[in-house]
Amino acid sequence: MRESYYGFHGRVLEIDLSQGDIRVKPLGAAMIADYLGGRGLAARLFYDAVDPQCDPLGPENVFALATSPLLGTNAPTAGRGHMVFKSPLTGIIGTSNSGGTWGAAFKATGYDAVIVKGRAPAPVFIDITQAKVEVLPANHLWGLDTHQTTDALTAEGEPGSRPKVLCIGPAGENLVRIAAVMNDKNRAYGRCGPGAVWGSKNLKAIRVAGKAKIQVQDKERYQSGYEQALYLIQQAPITKRLLRELGTSGLVELINVINMLPHKNFADSAHLEENLEKISGETLAKTLLERAGGCFLCSMGCQRHTRVETGDGKSERGEGPEYETVVMMGPVCDVYDLEAITRANYRCNELGMDTMSFGGSVACAMELFERGYLRPEATGGLELRFGNAGILEQLARDTACRRGIGDLLAEGSFRLANRFGHPELSMTVKRLEIPGYDPRASFTQALGYMTSPTGACHLRGGYAVSLAFFGGAKEIPRFSLLQSPIAVRNMQNKGILQDSLGVCRFTGFAFDTGPWARMMTGVTGMDFSEARLEEIANRTASLERLFNIEAGATADDDRLPPRFSEVPILVAGEEKTVSVEAQERMRRDYYEVRGWDRAGRPSESLIRSLRIGGRTK
Repeated sequence: MRESYYGFHGRVLEIDLSQGDIRVKPLGAAMIADYLGGRGLAARLFYDAVDPQCDPLGPENVFALATSPLLGTNAPTAGRGHMVFKSPLTGIIGTSNSGGTWGAAFKATGYDAVIVKGRAPAPVFIDITQAKVEVLPANHLWGLDTHQTTDALTAEGEPGSRPKVLCIGPAGENLVRIAAVMNDKNRAYGRCGPGAVWGSKNLKAIRVAGKAKIQVQDKERYQSGYEQALYLIQQAPITKRLLRELGTSGLVELINVINMLPHKNFADSAHLEENLEKISGETLAKTLLERAGGCFLCSMGCQRHTRVETGDGKSERGEGPEYETVVMMGPVCDVYDLEAITRANYRCNELGMDTMSFGGSVACAMELFERGYLRPEATGGLELRFGNAGILEQLARDTACRRGIGDLLAEGSFRLANRFGHPELSMTVKRLEIPGYDPRASFTQALGYMTSPTGACHLRGGYAVSLAFFGGAKEIPRFSLLQSPIAVRNMQNKGILQDSLGVCRFTGFAFDTGPWARMMTGVTGMDFSEARLEEIANRTASLERLFNIEAGATADDDRLPPRFSEVPILVAGEEKTVSVEAQERMRRDYYEVRGWDRAGRPSESLIRSLRIGGRTK
């Protein structure tokens, strides 16, 4: 019997698909105190269970998926889960985060986390309830898309109490390195290729259903944090109104105003205003939007439930596109056709694929094609030219099925560009495609991409654009070599905490960590002061870094592609790059504020002070 806990169940589910073994391991309060939940907890469980040198698509790879003690309460947006694995795209740590309802439903089964290792001999799905855990045949599901799989596995049960499904589509089955894992049909654990990890394990889905509750230790303290958080969300303009009205695609015009909106595989950031109007959040709201929606316990409502015409007098419905999808399949490919982007987004959701890496890989292919490095005979006759909106949907299908040129796109842009002798045309850091913010327009964003543990990621690297521009404070100059390392460290830590708390990043537009500290302390009865939360964030950052070093990453990987130091863009009338010297200085200073040595390795004294220790398996 486990001891009684507040806020969590004290149980980790461990499943070995090779052996068919299912075990329940205890999760003690000390682990929660050190790693919180979500990203921090999943990183620790993963680190203890995996060989950093393993083949990401081999049975030795492991994924860990964890929730937070806040899940099971009514804390705003507290429904997210976090998955950690070795990425088949980058070869280092992969982390992905998803909203929707699955995370809260998993917590209600009576478990705090699940670790999956090995490889099933045939397709399977995992069924988790409070009563039992089973690994069941999934041959009948193999080949289905994520919507079909979800429908098949939720057909049983009464409306309102049906199970929730996390699954892969054909992209994951075909080991596409940019494959996602989807829940609620259109919510994605998207970045770094987790879908391919599931496919390599012959794991099609995890279905969950339960009604397990958690206890709150100090209801009064919890309530004080909850009420303040809710009040601030309802008062801040972005979280109160703008996200519901325009969704994340409402950022298109704003990011262009600050010269950060990328164009043509990041060749520049110049756009015709009439083109941007075609893909703006305002245009999406007027032409395609049917209704706004929200994830579990979220009042912000940034989801876009949309409809597009199919050309035969009929229409189809889906979710999105989000800002990143609009930009990466749009201007980055020189495409300004919102309906074409939306249809391709639908296909990526159904097939189970990361829209950011897909768009970045297509843009890379377009540049290779236009420069003559990728010949028509390799594309099956497709004109992979910038601006060709008509091929996006077909390329999504071909990539998920590894068909024709899609087989090369399925490897991601770095492997694609390298195959044709021009890796410099892949806009990646650590082989992960750069999202829709040009780093030449902000040193903070540049350094965030460089030092993100997963490769180029505006979330794992620190959402620096929000620090400098959203809310009007402009806390730091965006071209400050001196302040950027500290600012990026702080933003990354804030993101680690949000990922570990199981809450939405957008809450950061309304308030900082104070309300969360009171809620966590109230739920668990443990000390989760703001200082303690900062310590947890630093511990998680250094643990992720240790794994990457053990997997073979070096300080030399913490750099931008040469385009960003060699080709300037215009920012407020001035030509801007991120020079190699600027990158080296910021990287050096960032290591210092992290407590890492000049090679980017956490110092022994830091490891001791953070009580990280070695593997505990």
